[in-house]
Amino acid sequence: MDKRPEEILLEPWANIGFEHPDSEIVEIYQLEQHLGTVPQVAEDIRNLITRLEICHFKFERHVLRIIGSIGRMELDLDPESIGSAHPKCGENAWQADRTGRSRKGQEYIWVLQKWVRGEQSTEEDHRSIPEKLFEEVYNSLGERDKHKEALVSALLDRLLWNFETERNTLIEEFETLIYQIDRTDICHYAFPENIKKTIEAIGELSPSPDFEGCGSSNEDHQKIALSYFMDLTAWLQGEINENGRTLGERTLLKRWLVACLAKTIKELVGLEKSMPELSDSGNLSN
Repeated sequence: MDKRPEEILLEPWANIGFEHPDSEIVEIYQLEQHLGTVPQVAEDIRNLITRLEICHFKFERHVLRIIGSIGRMELDLDPESIGSAHPKCGENAWQADRTGRSRKGQEYIWVLQKWVRGEQSTEEDHRSIPEKLFEEVYNSLGERDKHKEALVSALLDRLLWNFETERNTLIEEFETLIYQIDRTDICHYAFPENIKKTIEAIGELSPSPDFEGCGSSNEDHQKIALSYFMDLTAWLQGEINENGRTLGERTLLKRWLVACLAKTIKELVGLEKSMPELSDSGNLSN
């Protein structure tokens, strides 16, 4: 089935959750139409912007990397390598991670898998999983029943990005809890507390009242987002600041990428500030 024009227009904005393009997205699209052939490196940078997440524990680092890439008009990473240390890439993927998060997340996955199989925490295991973690998970889940088994399986699918567990029946009975499960991941700034709370919620068969999951933002991330939004929009209007110096010359290509980044940050965190008029941010030429 052919896509509607607004669906095509929104494809690069998948991470902000819009159903229809607003006037600012339309204006950025109109700016893009003046670019002609977009270099591959610029397309790769635009794809990085589409993958930006406000709830990621490396949010600020990712923003700075994108700004630096726009300024140099080159990437210092292989986009295909992003997420390669996540458990979804295999139970040994954690070995490529230097933060310790992937190993911790993998340990939760191993423990939950053993629980689903009905294995005791004291059974021999060569993976050096802390006994304390077994106690934490098994105690939180409590007495086993079919609902908990299905919900834990759904959580494992989410952590491994499988999404194979049939969810329709679960959603009918545990809609809010499934919503929480589907927003649990190791890359969230609240990890491992978010996974602990989800496991406890499954044990109680009731969602956590103070859960912070995918798509959320705390006060620190909101301040970071506002700061970079203001820097980026100032640069679009010709003002000089530290990040503006990193961005360098205000070419049409860079202005398009910076506008995409600023608009994405604005919507990810829900800022009420407006984007600058792009038609007033310099002539439409490279």
